[in-house]
Amino acid sequence: MGFLMLMARKQHLQAESDNISFQLLKINQKMNDLSSYASILSQDAVSLEDIGAIPTSLFGQGLYDLQNFHNQALATANNEFAMANSSGVFGQNPNQYIQQIAHQKMYENARKQIQKSLTIRLNEQEKSLKNEKTRLEARDTMINKELESMDQKISQGIQSSISGYGLRA
Repeated sequence: MGFLMLMARKQHLQAESDNISFQLLKINQKMNDLSSYASILSQDAVSLEDIGAIPTSLFGQGLYDLQNFHNQALATANNEFAMANSSGVFGQNPNQYIQQIAHQKMYENARKQIQKSLTIRLNEQEKSLKNEKTRLEARDTMINKELESMDQKISQGIQSSISGYGLRA
């Protein structure tokens, strides 16, 4: 009876180890996807090729973030430009070219600030995934040690069982 209990426990531990391995695989994929996504979003200008390179697991979020980047940066730039224009920064006879350049710079600065906040969020997600990965790896190490112990106990049990019949393993 003890032998069957050891085998059942071993099977349970193997299933748990396989589950942890699968979870680690998913975490590693998420970390790779986040890294790829962060590198795309860190660019000053995102092309259609970059959008196509967004990992599929983050594609919807990526499109949302890119649209949100643009909308927030444009709103911020428009507000800053309106304030600058109303305060007379551009003078009495404003040069349209200078105004366009100023607006573009305001847009770029706002976009960079938004990118920084998203980078912080992605770094927090990555840190959380690393913590989870460390926890799972520690649990898997414990399971593997217990599996080794189980193998030894099973082997000893088999040897003691067959030695009772005068056999050798």
